[in-house]
Amino acid sequence: MTKLKDSIIEWTLTALLITGVALTSFNIYPMNLWVCLAGNIGWIYLAWCWRKWSLFVVQLIITIIYILGISKVYL
Repeated sequence: MTKLKDSIIEWTLTALLITGVALTSFNIYPMNLWVCLAGNIGWIYLAWCWRKWSLFVVQLIITIIYILGISKVYL
């Protein structure tokens, strides 16, 4: 990826996660889970591309937690 494309994706995903946190603070549930899940999946992709394994592991664990929360809502 180019540096500009990386930067656009990085800031878009950051905005998505901030939106998810805002939804959580206003107790807009379960939309907050979906928005944060999308942001975290994007960060997993970026961490993989950048070969930043600590970031990859953290985002993977957070994503698993969101998936468990979503499954609790719908199962």
